[in-house]
Amino acid sequence: MTGITSPEEFYGFKPGTDRQLIRWDKVVEYFYKLDGSSNMIKVVEEGKSTDGYPILLSYISSPENLKNLGKIRGDSWSISHPENLDEAEVERIIIEGKAVVVMTMSIHASEVGGTQGASDLAYRLITSDEPLVKKIRDNVVLLLFPCANPDGQVMTVDWYNENLGTEYEGAGLPWLYHKYTGHDNNRDALTLTQVETQVMNRVIVKEWFPQAFLDHHQMGFYGSRFFVPPNSNPVNEIADPMVWTEQKHYAAQMVIRMESEGLNGIEQAAVFPADFMPGFSLVFPWMNICGMFTESASVKGATPVYVHYHQLKPHSRGRPEYRANMNFTNPWKGGWWHLSDILRGQMAASMGTLEVAANNRELILRNMYDKATRSINKGKNEAPYAFIFPPGQLDPNTTARFLKTLDDLSVEIHKAESEVKVGEVSYPAGSHLVFASQTVRPLILSLLGQTNYRDNLWVRGPDGSPMMNYDFATQTMAEFKGVKIVEAEEVPSGKFVRVCPEPPKGGLRGDSEHGYLIDCRINDSFKALNKLAKEGIEVKRIPMPVSVGGTDFPAGMFYIKDAAKEIAEETHLTLIPLDSKYESEMLDAKPLKVAM
Repeated sequence: MTGITSPEEFYGFKPGTDRQLIRWDKVVEYFYKLDGSSNMIKVVEEGKSTDGYPILLSYISSPENLKNLGKIRGDSWSISHPENLDEAEVERIIIEGKAVVVMTMSIHASEVGGTQGASDLAYRLITSDEPLVKKIRDNVVLLLFPCANPDGQVMTVDWYNENLGTEYEGAGLPWLYHKYTGHDNNRDALTLTQVETQVMNRVIVKEWFPQAFLDHHQMGFYGSRFFVPPNSNPVNEIADPMVWTEQKHYAAQMVIRMESEGLNGIEQAAVFPADFMPGFSLVFPWMNICGMFTESASVKGATPVYVHYHQLKPHSRGRPEYRANMNFTNPWKGGWWHLSDILRGQMAASMGTLEVAANNRELILRNMYDKATRSINKGKNEAPYAFIFPPGQLDPNTTARFLKTLDDLSVEIHKAESEVKVGEVSYPAGSHLVFASQTVRPLILSLLGQTNYRDNLWVRGPDGSPMMNYDFATQTMAEFKGVKIVEAEEVPSGKFVRVCPEPPKGGLRGDSEHGYLIDCRINDSFKALNKLAKEGIEVKRIPMPVSVGGTDFPAGMFYIKDAAKEIAEETHLTLIPLDSKYESEMLDAKPLKVAM
């Protein structure tokens, strides 16, 4: 195909060239140029980043598929949530449906390769006449996020260019490459606190529910050149085992492509364990999505590095020595390492993933149906059958926010309209329930059930000493947030309605000439304190227990003299009117500046 500008023509150099980096605004411009030049790519701005840069999503497929994105999206969602599908509809989706693959690039901004190579990947997929690429376009819809962290990408490129040709060339940023989370933006896949995470989660989990997800990363200089799936032991046993088998299926083709294109130093089943990490690639297996990531040995920005063979190291997880083993069959021998090597590896891994999806479209869709069906049936036939959130939580705001996060993660929430009976135990109407008979049952059990960090041979070194866990030791979010939940070991009975959780309504419980209390046990009370102080409203703190209207409150309650209804409503807090003048000592309450 001709008439479409190549990345090299547009940028003035080939992506991956030594000491040259492409800034996000130019990448955005190029992707929109592709959108205007081809009917095989559709570029959509899905939102703005924290600093206001566009978050782009590119749909890449055949013209016919792009015309039918709504239907394909509906099929992808339905085959993943088959509760209401009959056998004929399941078979129709498997025969007619398309495999949906999501790829994200450079969520960690210092790991520049993903975004630098995204233009070449898109260009190849929409211009190539290779039979394989045609088959990919016909059978697969690729959702490509060319950059998952635009703010950090701009910071990183500007910093690199500023120091190019100086003794600091290739030095890391001296500040965080995301305003609030830095490198831990890839630990926000469960809490969804950042706008970039919220956008990706909405597209991936709430709208599309793909069959496969691939995220490109970079790692240190002195180990393998590339990591591709499967992840190393220990495996997460709550996830459907088919997910880990699918990892091996996709990755086998990644490695074959990489090796056939002259790359070596490719490692599998090492360094990065499959038990838990709150990043997208290892949260998705709990949703029956084959979540995967690659890691490429880094360079210094775009500046090549030289690594001597004797600098190459073993690793405590899966690489006891730096020499060939079954998961590392062709070790790299050392030498110069370039950004172009990273891009070659990521291109091969991306194409290998798409090749598997195109060649096995029906199998992949059927696997998705089977995984979802197993999850639903286990929830119906194995305890725990549900998780109950009783009303009267200590912090109702945090509880509501937690339930909303679960809803955003595609967990169905129900509310009891009647008394709930679990065996001989009753829970009041108004309780919220998360039933385990859902597609995302592994996610539900992992976030709401009690877990203990494993202790076995996989997490101990050769001498028996424990290894430090790679990431979190647990993911029981209710415990993190102080939310009370109860596991239902028998099937709950009652009248239930599905709900989208909403925060409590704030405001005044009544008027008072003596002032108002704000409950310090609610996390949002501190948000209110900051807002009140910003408006010049004096806030006091009561250093001892206090009783109001027959209700006892603990020491530490906040006190304000005049009603602040707007702030109460904004922070979803109820101001408690005092029924008499408070005569005892009160302390000044002032906002604090916290450094981390």
